[in-house]
Amino acid sequence: MKFSILSTLLLFLLSSCNSQQTEARKQAEVVKNAIIQARPGTMATKEGSWTMTARIAGKKWTASAIMPPAAAGRIVGYYQEESIGLPYDIRYMVVGKIIKFHEGNAVDLMTNDDIGIWGGRKGEMEITKVEGDWAEGKFYFTGSTSRSTKTVEVTEGFFRISMKKF
Repeated sequence: MKFSILSTLLLFLLSSCNSQQTEARKQAEVVKNAIIQARPGTMATKEGSWTMTARIAGKKWTASAIMPPAAAGRIVGYYQEESIGLPYDIRYMVVGKIIKFHEGNAVDLMTNDDIGIWGGRKGEMEITKVEGDWAEGKFYFTGSTSRSTKTVEVTEGFFRISMKKF
């Protein structure tokens, strides 16, 4: 009888601790996601405002935040642990300007996969619209890395940024 009472109490305590740990894990995940969504210094994306979209290896990718290029020196869009960082120079922001990517002017691509860090040295970005402080452009590139023979195609890229200094 004492054994069954002790066993029941022990089982109750263990399940109680486990549920508290599960709850703590859930809260930690919520906090982590909030930090990722609201990266310090970034602007939340929304249609008609700060925007970056692309297809990475054929999969649709949409940034949830963008670092203002005047602060970062690049056009950087973030989605969770992934990012695309395009070269930026305010002098590029002229309709029709085409910026070719190469070793000295590459795209930084961070992915949540076995490679993680890619360099986009083949491809280009074109400025398609400049209106007031806002600029839009499209881009594509092939990402590669010295650690692998794999490549990744980024297509149908689009961005809309403010050129204001914040």
